[in-house]
Amino acid sequence: MPCDKMKIPETIPVMVLGGATLFPHGYMPLFIFEPRYRAMLNHALERDRMFCIGHARAGIDVETSPAPVHRVTTAGLVRACVTHPDGTSHLMLSGIQRVEIIGWEQHAPFRIASITPLPCYLGNPDLAVSAALELVDMSSRLCGEGQAISEQLREHLRCVKDPTAIADVVGQSFVNDSAERQRLLEMSDVNDRLDYLVSHLSVLIAGGEK
Repeated sequence: MPCDKMKIPETIPVMVLGGATLFPHGYMPLFIFEPRYRAMLNHALERDRMFCIGHARAGIDVETSPAPVHRVTTAGLVRACVTHPDGTSHLMLSGIQRVEIIGWEQHAPFRIASITPLPCYLGNPDLAVSAALELVDMSSRLCGEGQAISEQLREHLRCVKDPTAIADVVGQSFVNDSAERQRLLEMSDVNDRLDYLVSHLSVLIAGGEK
C-alpha cells in the first residue's frame, strides 16, 4: 500500500533514541536488544507494524521526564524484521508520516504516545518543483564512486517526482547534524525545507561541512 494511503493510528509506541531522526520516505535500520523495546516491537508487530523514533531532548533525564522527546516525529512502518534465537531483532523502519506527539498513554515498560498527523504546506508549487529538480542534480554530484551516497540513491531520486518526498529523502541522506535534522523535520512549509537543503548541499559540494 502506498505510504500516503496508510492509516496512521491515534496511538503509537515510541522508541526513545538520542540524536536519531527518521524522515518520511526515509529508512532506518535498527537492532532491537533491550527487553522493553523487544516488548515494544512485539506490540507493534501484533497490531499495525508501526512505531516512532523519538529524538531525545538534550540535557534531560529521558527516563523520568514527562516530555523526553521532541514533539514532532515520524510514524514508521516495520518493512522487514528478523528475530534471532536470543530474542534480539534486526529490522528496517520506513518513515510514513510526520506526526506530533500530543500526550502519553503509557510510560512503562515502553512509551505509547497519542499522536496527530502533521500536514505539509506547499506555499509555491512552481518554486518547489524547480528547487526539487535542483536538489536532484546537486545530490547526483554527491553520489557514486568515492562518495558516501550510493549510486542506488542517485537513481532513486531521479524517479521521485514529488517535491515533498525529494526533500525528505535528501534530508535523511545528507543532513548529519542531529539538531539540524530535527529542525528540518519540524519545518511545515516544503519550500522552506527545499531552500534549506539547496543551501546545505551547496556547502557540501564546495567541500565544506554543515
